[in-house]
Amino acid sequence: MKNNNDSFGRMKRREWGRRGGKATVKKHGIEHMRKIGKRGAATFHKLYTLQPVGLNDFAIVKRKDPRIVIGFLSGKAFSE
Repeated sequence: MKNNNDSFGRMKRREWGRRGGKATVKKHGIEHMRKIGKRGAATFHKLYTLQPVGLNDFAIVKRKDPRIVIGFLSGKAFSE
């Protein structure tokens, strides 16, 4: 598989997402994107909280059941 992003059907998801985001900004404007971001952040904070892990990391955990860890802010691998 070639690394040519312009070939039909060969673009990576990241590239498709970038193009879609740019098209959305062009169609609806930057203020629309700000509102989407604020709503997403509010939903995230309603569902999850941060718990300190070690000296310099945080775990993202569900508010309803703090035993369920979703991931880590540092991006390190998570294993159950």
